Amino acid sequence: GLQVLLFPDQSKATVTVSVTYRVGSRHEGRGETGMAHLLEHMVFKGTPTYKNIWGALEEHGASFNGTTWVDRTNYFETLPESDANLDFALHMEADRMVNSIISVEELAKEMTVVRNEFEMGENNPVGVLSERMLSAAYLWHNYGKSTIGNRSDIERVPVEYLRRFYKKYYQPDNATLVVAGKLDSDKTLGLINKYFGAIPRPKRVLEKTYTEEPTQDGPRFVRLARVGDVAAAGLVYHIPAGPHPDFAAVQILQGVLTDQPSGRLYKALVETGKAASVRGTAFSWAEPGVMQFMAQVRLDKDARAVLDEMTTVVERVAAAGITEQDVERIKVQRLKNIRLSLNNSGRIGVRLSEAIAKEDWRLFFLHRDRIKTVTVEDVRRVARQYLVESNRTAGLFVPQPEPTRAPIPRSPDVAEMLASYRGGEALSEGEAFVATPKTIEERVRRVDLPSGIKLALLPKETRGDTVNVSFSFRFGYEEALKGNTTAISFIPSMLMRGTTERDYQQLRDEIDRLQSRISVGGGGRRGGGGLGRAGASIESDRTNIVAAIELLGEIIRQPAFDKDEFATVKAQRLARSEQRLSDPRARGGNAMSRALNPWPTDSIHYVPTLKENIERLRSVSLGQVKDLHARLYGASNLSIAIIGDFDEKQVTQAIESVFGTWKSKTTFARVVRPHRAYKKDSLTINTPDKEMATVGMSVAFEMRDDDPDFAALTFGAYVLGRGGKSRLINRLRHQGGLSYGAGASFRADSQDRRATVSATAICAPQNAVKAQDAMREEIVKWVADGITDKELKEGKSAYALRFANSLANDRFVLGRLARGLEIDRTFEYQADLLRRIEALSVSDVRTALANHLGRAQWVEMKAGDLEGKKSASDSVALSDAPAGSESASANQLPERMRQFDANGDGKLQKSEAPERMQRFFDRMDANGDGAVDAKEASMMRGRRREGGRREGRGGGR
Repeated sequence: GLQVLLFPDQSKATVTVSVTYRVGSRHEGRGETGMAHLLEHMVFKGTPTYKNIWGALEEHGASFNGTTWVDRTNYFETLPESDANLDFALHMEADRMVNSIISVEELAKEMTVVRNEFEMGENNPVGVLSERMLSAAYLWHNYGKSTIGNRSDIERVPVEYLRRFYKKYYQPDNATLVVAGKLDSDKTLGLINKYFGAIPRPKRVLEKTYTEEPTQDGPRFVRLARVGDVAAAGLVYHIPAGPHPDFAAVQILQGVLTDQPSGRLYKALVETGKAASVRGTAFSWAEPGVMQFMAQVRLDKDARAVLDEMTTVVERVAAAGITEQDVERIKVQRLKNIRLSLNNSGRIGVRLSEAIAKEDWRLFFLHRDRIKTVTVEDVRRVARQYLVESNRTAGLFVPQPEPTRAPIPRSPDVAEMLASYRGGEALSEGEAFVATPKTIEERVRRVDLPSGIKLALLPKETRGDTVNVSFSFRFGYEEALKGNTTAISFIPSMLMRGTTERDYQQLRDEIDRLQSRISVGGGGRRGGGGLGRAGASIESDRTNIVAAIELLGEIIRQPAFDKDEFATVKAQRLARSEQRLSDPRARGGNAMSRALNPWPTDSIHYVPTLKENIERLRSVSLGQVKDLHARLYGASNLSIAIIGDFDEKQVTQAIESVFGTWKSKTTFARVVRPHRAYKKDSLTINTPDKEMATVGMSVAFEMRDDDPDFAALTFGAYVLGRGGKSRLINRLRHQGGLSYGAGASFRADSQDRRATVSATAICAPQNAVKAQDAMREEIVKWVADGITDKELKEGKSAYALRFANSLANDRFVLGRLARGLEIDRTFEYQADLLRRIEALSVSDVRTALANHLGRAQWVEMKAGDLEGKKSASDSVALSDAPAGSESASANQLPERMRQFDANGDGKLQKSEAPERMQRFFDRMDANGDGAVDAKEASMMRGRRREGGRREGRGGGR
């Protein structure tokens, strides 16, 4: 009963396996809310054959995930192309389809992880408001219930209910398998038949859902009262199901209302300064869904007035007049996005999952074809039919003498509708290029143009004749940039808001006409060489790439700097910054960054507080931005990397013509960012009424990425917190059930001797101390003891496979080519790094950790509603253990004593203690008899724990 789709794409050296089950939150019964999503987590817990699915996927170099929505659940993994990887992925998916272990023990651990994900969503008031409006809009249908579920259902679901749900819906006749990428169709079908064909067709019959939401009989209103820094106003209207012929016109209508900058709501609310931003979505669901509009409003504006204005604009849009230009613009935009999405075979299974959930994968293409035929009258008609008062859920209820109804048509018969349907045009497939450091270097050509512009060209045939280009502009010097970094950061946003030749809308239209994506960013970022740097990117095709380069030249050289657009950009940035004031992750991250970078306020490297950043944003003027662009920007220090299907002569001539004579008025000197001494600290940040907390640890030290120990620390950090089998994810998620997400990273600069190791995790506020203690214990053990032989062996293979997977991504390669032009580095660096990692020993990693982190000054942080939800335990400060110490955790000292107690008398003689424990020995020997017993070690542990408590509270003040 399994449906199988193959999507061969020889241009990718990867293969993607995607399975979509037609089960989501719509199929949940009373008390089962969140069950579909919880089950998505549980099928990653293992089978009798694959006991550790996360680890197995990691070992095969896979990028993987699972997602749950109202009508479906989807799993996908992208792996480096090989017979072994394809065999593994198909076998694993077939195995966990029917053999997943759903146990009481694993459910108890995963429940708290899912609950933590629920709490993460509860931290976003705008998202919660959206959920509340849907709940009010649907009285009976399950679309009104959040997919994440109800907290009590997540916490209390009996394991037998979950098993029953799994056995009912996780069957081949309820699934579609998509295999895409570099594959042999016959061989792939043989493997599918081998593994999935062996599963018997289930005897049970899946009943269709039958609840039908009655026609809404009056406006509904919802009010949310929570802590926050930005207000919001929203509207919801019922619309037909995704397969219904009206849906294409409804989606175009949504774009007419919310597109930026032509959308009616954008012009009425954002351009006038009443709202900071607006967005809208028409949900394409299997059964009648909703169209939702949301506006963010700064606190100095009237949110109620915004809601009233929003309601007027939406419900009068048909009467106000919808033009041919309005409709054509959104059609071009939608069709462009569909076309570009088909260029990426690795995502096709995920893109098709929504159509599969609506009964048939061909709906994806039928919807595309329907968009092409939408007329102005179609859009006006659906606006008149569905955007009416009685069909509205918002912030106000107004009684009326006569009800105005908007009956929603039932979902059509998809099989009958698609009986004679045939698909449209196909895209070019591209060449079979296997990207390795060696093949990239053999293909890439580096050129210095007469103007001094540096180019890295990697021509190859790509799917859809795609071309990707990365531009890196470097400008200014420290004194020229000092005091101007915030104003400089406005320049990229303003460049995309119109030129002297085109206003904002005309610019957007021209980008869409060229079937391209163009963006500009950077300018004022600290770290990683970001100060005095702006970047631009183009995604286009062979036909349009030259015109796209010329358009980018117009954008970056001839900005309009319109005062109204500047006011809009400023309001949006202020709204985003103000929203961060009560966000635990933003507050915690800012506090950690400030602690690691204690520069004076007059330094260009000073890290402002969130409030200081807001004041800096407020103080920026349009004149200041224009002046800085005129003085600093130019192509004097421009590096460009290009990958894809392009004519080298045409592209090179276009670049030289557009940018060759554009010189910066100010000389360039890279801003040096040295390591700065700081003190270890323990930071406690309270954010009331936030359901999710965050904890973290960071350390900074002197190192560059060409240091002899760089490879060892890179791999060590991978074992600690990067891979699917990492210590932190295993301790905090798989074992402890404390966190939905935990990890660590290691970064070292290519030019300045500055490196950081950082670890973060999210958790419930009441678990913050417990999560931080667990994180600290893992890091202490990692620094003191290094990694194991098993971690070394398994990690090397997984790391190499993950890197091979990354090389199949043109954007990954593009970034490294562009950066390499600036620092005179080829892909031989990447090849050498892989060789050095392959040659590592356990001793190499342990020595590097001891040398660089043994005496490190760690900064700890926890942020969240820590006063409202107290934890039962207190924090223990990180030890200042010497390099190479056996353990910096006093909790482990009695156990360590037993390990080295040679004569078994319960006392550790000084002569028995390893050299690395001598310092601790002298501190623990309370009576000075040259021996330490368990009681003295326990006393030492108690003193250390009390010291940690005092330090934690002091950090909080």
